[in-house]
Amino acid sequence: MDPVSMDTFLLLVLLILVGIVLFLSLVIALYVIRLSRDISGRGRLEVGVKRPVLPKTQKREEISGETASPVVPSPAEPLQESAFDVSRDAPDIPTGMKNLCRRYGLASLTVSSADGLVVASSGHPDAVADAAQYSYAFLTGVPLRESGVFVFPVDFRGTPLVGILRRTADLPGASLEALQKDIARLLERWI
Repeated sequence: MDPVSMDTFLLLVLLILVGIVLFLSLVIALYVIRLSRDISGRGRLEVGVKRPVLPKTQKREEISGETASPVVPSPAEPLQESAFDVSRDAPDIPTGMKNLCRRYGLASLTVSSADGLVVASSGHPDAVADAAQYSYAFLTGVPLRESGVFVFPVDFRGTPLVGILRRTADLPGASLEALQKDIARLLERWI
C-alpha cells in the first residue's frame, strides 16, 4: 500500500467509527428522554394517589378508609402566629415552602413574579407552568378554570408577587392572611 491510500483508509475507518459513536449517542439520548418522560408521568399519577397531609395535631386514626377525603381545618381554629418560625422551619427556601404546605394543608405552593417567573416553590412538577399561566390570569383578572388552584397577592418589599396554591378546598380568609405573612417572612429571610 502506498502512503496516500493508507492515510485514506485510516481516515475512512475513523469516520465510520465516529458515525457509529454518534448514532449510539443519538439512540441513548432518545432512550433517556423517553425514560424521563415515563418517570415524570408516573410521578404525576402518583401525586393524586397520595394520602392527604395531616396537621400535627390530628391523628391518622381519625381518617377511615383508603380513599378518605383530605381534612380541611375549620375556620374556627385560629392559627397561632408563632407556629411557623422562619429560623427553625425554613433552613432554605424549598424546605420552608414545603413546611408551609404541611402547616396549611396544601398540595403545593408557588410564588411567582408578576411576569410569571418562579421566585419560590414547594417543588411541584408544574411550578414553572403554573407560574406563567396563573400569574398572567391573576394580573388580567381571567377566572381560573382548574379546580383546586387559587391565586392571591403577596407583597414583598413593595414588589407585587403572585402566590399560587393547590388545595382541594378554599382556604379560610384568616389562614390566607397568615399564609401571606409567612411567605413574606420566608422571602425576607432568604432573598
